[in-house]
Amino acid sequence: MIVKMLIERYISAKKVKPVNVNQLLDFATYCYLNNHLTIGQYKSLSRELMLRGATKPDFYFEEETPELIS
Repeated sequence: MIVKMLIERYISAKKVKPVNVNQLLDFATYCYLNNHLTIGQYKSLSRELMLRGATKPDFYFEEETPELIS
């Protein structure tokens, strides 16, 4: 799937145009998690969107040490 097709799918689902590439990346993730994209399609789209300036949220990269429950 190319980015243009993702934009068309986004408009069809949301009834508005995406404002930025981050919205498209979030939508691609949503589609992948709901089995509308294969892992190969998702990786290709996320790579292309990141080249266009998309970023994952900060909390996505945070490494937290799990707390031990006593």
